Amino acid sequence: MRLLENKKGVVDFILYKNEEVLVYNDKIKIGDKMLSIDDEAYFDCVKDVLYKQINDKDDIAILSHYDGNAFVEEEFMYEFKQYFNSQRRISYEFKNGVGLFSYISNGEDFVFEFATKRRYNVLGLDNKDEILLLCHVVGKELLFYTKTGERLWEYKVEEGREIHESGVMVVDDIVVIPCTEDDAPISVEGYNLLTGEKLWEVDDEDYCNYCYVIGPNKMLYALSSYYCDGGSVELHLCELNPFTGETNEKELKEGRHWDDIHPADTVIYGNKLFYVNQIKKEGCSVGVVDLETKELIDDTPLESQGNTVEKPIVTDDKIYVRIRELNELRIYENEFK
Repeated sequence: MRLLENKKGVVDFILYKNEEVLVYNDKIKIGDKMLSIDDEAYFDCVKDVLYKQINDKDDIAILSHYDGNAFVEEEFMYEFKQYFNSQRRISYEFKNGVGLFSYISNGEDFVFEFATKRRYNVLGLDNKDEILLLCHVVGKELLFYTKTGERLWEYKVEEGREIHESGVMVVDDIVVIPCTEDDAPISVEGYNLLTGEKLWEVDDEDYCNYCYVIGPNKMLYALSSYYCDGGSVELHLCELNPFTGETNEKELKEGRHWDDIHPADTVIYGNKLFYVNQIKKEGCSVGVVDLETKELIDDTPLESQGNTVEKPIVTDDKIYVRIRELNELRIYENEFK
């Protein structure tokens, strides 16, 4: 990859509606606009919403969204606040054995509650049918509710296992649920989102993974490192069909030592998968996998020993890579069209 520019002093980077958002210690640059910010401000983008979060003296999050000129504070009913996009957002909390939810969709507010002795986190929303996914805070149950509070079904994990909540995803009308045991991936299951009917299960550990990303033809992809006899390690690409549970696997490269390969933070753009090889001892690299040929086509060293490299952000012509401890944003040419 050819380095185009190296920006210093960038404490965070976001791509918002194809505009570069550069966060510095005391200011934020959004396209051509420069705004002053508070030291405690945190910024993120969810689909088409760029928002700012500041916690008050009681550690309650105050959220505001960017309207093209400034950040505008919004009213939320409950303590925990979350955007799905500019038209949908939710707030929720748990008090005295009751789960309280306020879900705003296109200006209409749906409020519901249910009795519970356990706390749940909101994982996300299926936009087509507006189904809320609620996960037990320690990964024991997954609940499915409509926006009006109708409980559709629930998923309970087997004894000794936990739901890997960051890996739960919805593809059309299929919900994919990965589970772990002793922090290792142990199974992946597919269910009908509306009915809870179990459609398939993958319980071969070689084909299981924590988190997948959706790629061409709605197939799911993940990278895994496999340790071999003699201390070597292999990088594998795993493909999962979310509709049938069918899996495929391909070896991409081999390392001499067990700590040579540690894939993390994958992102798919077009038919290419970009990932960070997060090895602090050796120095990190950014790799590119062609999902059509199932081949590793690039692995660029970053010479960033001992630092954390964040997930690449990819556009038609650029690849953005931020090195956290250095507050450094490297911009590479995207040659992989």
